[in-house]
Amino acid sequence: MATPQNLDILNKWRLKSSASWIPLQASLELTNRCNERCQHCYIPSFKDDPKKVLSLHDWYLVLDKLKKAGTLYIVLMGGEAMLSPFFWDILKYSHSKGFHTSMITNGMKIKTQETADKLRNFGIKQMSFSLYSLKPHVHDFLTRVKGSHQKTIKAIELCQNAGLEVGVNALLTNANIDDIFDLEDWCIEKNIVFKADPTITPKLDGNLDPLKLRASKEQLLYFFRARTKKFPKSKPKPETYIESTHVCNAGKGKCAITAYGDLIPCIEIREAFGNLVTEDFSEIWKKESMNKWRNILNQDLKGIDPKSKSSNFCEHCPGISNNECNDPLQPTQFQKDLAQVKASL
Repeated sequence: MATPQNLDILNKWRLKSSASWIPLQASLELTNRCNERCQHCYIPSFKDDPKKVLSLHDWYLVLDKLKKAGTLYIVLMGGEAMLSPFFWDILKYSHSKGFHTSMITNGMKIKTQETADKLRNFGIKQMSFSLYSLKPHVHDFLTRVKGSHQKTIKAIELCQNAGLEVGVNALLTNANIDDIFDLEDWCIEKNIVFKADPTITPKLDGNLDPLKLRASKEQLLYFFRARTKKFPKSKPKPETYIESTHVCNAGKGKCAITAYGDLIPCIEIREAFGNLVTEDFSEIWKKESMNKWRNILNQDLKGIDPKSKSSNFCEHCPGISNNECNDPLQPTQFQKDLAQVKASL
């Protein structure tokens, strides 16, 4: 079993920041607006409340406070981050403050080489694109926007031409699971970092419709078996270093800021503990009420035998459990199935 002494440098920093409650990473939801209508998206309404949106000065203030708190990594996201009227100003300011700035995007706004070059020149270090298949009709089915596949592919090419580090995050669903290996091969050929993520969550208003896209247990078993056969080093591994009963960095080494300036532990735990426009980060971060999410990680999970083989493969997320089961200690059935599939390999 790995120990703090033999973890790599990055994980040592993550462990130290978690133990010291230093938010190394902050995700900024610049807007809820989006130019796609993905079936799996957790955002209930793709629009902002005009009475609550932040001004550019507000966003500058947020970044200043995060810098003071010790944050090193900023992730710009949405909705679609580039639909924020302040996107370029926020990006430029983030770079000027010395943050390592990345973004999650569908690429629909990156239509020219000039735009891709501008992203590089304004300080973007890494781009993560949402791409679900090499087949246009499958990708467009999931985004519910005809022609979105072509635009995302083009944006990826433009950003690579600009010299940006590019990644693809392919949500693994029952609609694209048969296409996922072709997409991964394409990414490998083009030197694109690839990630297949099977985690689909309810909408923030409790709507469970996105869960209809979850891969079945049989599909997950097919996927992981095939991937292990194709890439033996990708075989699922148990957690090698566990600080407590289960690991979560929310509210410790990472946090998120909503489009309205609310500070939340992560994008899955939506309980706001304060607003960075009107309060200091440290005042919010040290609130006793926030400790319930930190302390909950030291409690036993419900319905999980800690002695079972699959328990070491359970990637439990308190936020997802709370949103879906109304109990942060109750792993969802999907989380249990996924753990059993990984353990079986």
